[in-house]
Amino acid sequence: MFSRAEDSAARGFMFSSIVWLLIAMSCGLVIAAKQMAPDVFAHVPWLTYGRIRQVHVNGVLFAWMSMAYVGALYYIIPRLTRVKLYSEKLAQVTLWLWNLLIVLAVVTLLAGMTTGVEYAELIWPLDIMVAVIVLLVGFNCIKTVAARKEKQLYVSIWYFIGSLIWLPLVYIVGNIPSEWIGGIQQANMNWFYGHNAIGLWFTTVGVGMIYYLLPKLTNAPLYSHRLSMIGFWAIATLYVWNGPHHLVNGPIPLWLMKAGIIPSLMLIIPVWSVVANVFGTIKGHWHKVSQSIGLKFLVTGTIFYLITCLQGPFQSLMGPSSVLKFTVWVPAHAHMPLFGGFSPVIFALVYYMLEKSNGRIYSRGAQEAHYYFSVIGFLLFGFSMWIAGVLQGFSWVEGNPFMESITAMKSMMIIRSVGGTMMLIGQIFFAWNVWKTVRLPKVKAADRDLDSTVTSA
Repeated sequence: MFSRAEDSAARGFMFSSIVWLLIAMSCGLVIAAKQMAPDVFAHVPWLTYGRIRQVHVNGVLFAWMSMAYVGALYYIIPRLTRVKLYSEKLAQVTLWLWNLLIVLAVVTLLAGMTTGVEYAELIWPLDIMVAVIVLLVGFNCIKTVAARKEKQLYVSIWYFIGSLIWLPLVYIVGNIPSEWIGGIQQANMNWFYGHNAIGLWFTTVGVGMIYYLLPKLTNAPLYSHRLSMIGFWAIATLYVWNGPHHLVNGPIPLWLMKAGIIPSLMLIIPVWSVVANVFGTIKGHWHKVSQSIGLKFLVTGTIFYLITCLQGPFQSLMGPSSVLKFTVWVPAHAHMPLFGGFSPVIFALVYYMLEKSNGRIYSRGAQEAHYYFSVIGFLLFGFSMWIAGVLQGFSWVEGNPFMESITAMKSMMIIRSVGGTMMLIGQIFFAWNVWKTVRLPKVKAADRDLDSTVTSA
């Protein structure tokens, strides 16, 4: 339980996150079923739409992605600093505390114990628990960096340490005080949290993972370290202002709306820095994309990240927002960075870690199935909801009855369910392949961490 073996906590976080991924996505499939047939599980209070959706959302955010991210930090930081993790035992404590937190969150949310504030639904004792665990993770990682033998701080370390500093602040401001106030002040604090959790945790750790994996998978140096640092400081400067664009055309001052819209448009700077670095590094190595599933996931995630950050500023504008807000377009957009953008990066890292520790992956065919079911499923899911959102929004603008717009979306909701089912099937292939790989006899694999492939050109 409290092993001191190197990478034991990193593997534990990764394997736990995969289990929670299957649970969270199963909850999402129940939600999709309820969109087509609202009476499904109608007589089971614990499976009502309001409760199961909260489990799905928090499961994806805290159980799947955040746990996988912490596993990535525990794995990558020691390799970029040339020292062992400061405390493997402390890392194991955070692993078991985090799993306990998720169990308590699932039970309380299904029992209807919630704040009622979107994305900040956990009750205050669990909020305190989240903050404490994140601070322990941050302490462990920062102490590791402080003891480093590698003098140069590779760009991924900047992204990781920045994320660990920002996350506790964003989480505490967005969750704990918001329970004590109401009205538009609560909404503004809530969206400060909601958007910056994406931008200053999920995006920054995800980009740091991209910059670590990209030279490894291409066996080429990063195109531009300077460009990656421009992206880091652009995110640090601009992203914190993005929350108010969720309240455009709402009861907030016009200056605050503009303060949310303008930085949203300027996010093209950090996004373009990532895209330029990815494609600049892969230049001359495109043949490797067809050979490496990890590289396929990495490139796909980068493309979806670009689309996310083009779509977001567009829908933050006052005109498009007046049509799209409150429609199913918005949850489709919310899935884009999480499943489309950065989940593929996690998949690539898991396969990379397994190949390094075990020397091989059990099934190439299962990897291919994981990729294609995930990508095609998400495209069906996303496009059906974007189309439905546009139809829904214009129907409301024309003053049509609400139920008329719901009826018109039925075919799109069926396609959404098909896409969601394919996404879940892809993750079943993923979990099965990981399980079978771990059980294989290990083959020695050379680990070339922090060699010429991760230094900048």
